[in-house]
Amino acid sequence: MLGLIEQELRKRVVITLSSLASEKGYPTWFSIIPPTEVLKRSIKKALRRNGNQTDGVEEYLSFGFWRRIFIGSNYIALWIPALHLVFPALVNPLEKRSFDRVGTHLHRASQIRNRVAHYEIREIEDYEQEKSVLKWLIRAMDKPYAPIGEIETLLH
Repeated sequence: MLGLIEQELRKRVVITLSSLASEKGYPTWFSIIPPTEVLKRSIKKALRRNGNQTDGVEEYLSFGFWRRIFIGSNYIALWIPALHLVFPALVNPLEKRSFDRVGTHLHRASQIRNRVAHYEIREIEDYEQEKSVLKWLIRAMDKPYAPIGEIETLLH
């Protein structure tokens, strides 16, 4: 489930921010992201790892990078004009509450991802709660981009 979420975020964020960047006259999708120090460092490192090529740079960005796009002032700068499209199944996608909920769930997914990557085993209660967070994100991303058969298989 974590892999599906990360793959979909990479694909969808790049698609939506590319459209917004083009509309606003920016040269790349990541040029439109407000430049916090952490995000600038992540992009610079990803560009270096990608041979300073902008095409495909998203493959070198960590899950933490994608999570950080959905916090703070990015509600006005990115969510309203574009990023709400990444989660088409949200009931009221343009509301601040929806943005905050996505941010909270992505933060939790990032914690889960890091815990799994470091083989930190937890109690079954945590597992069920973590599974519900990941399912929520997958359902919120359901349609039009998601590979529906894959999502249905994961959720059942």
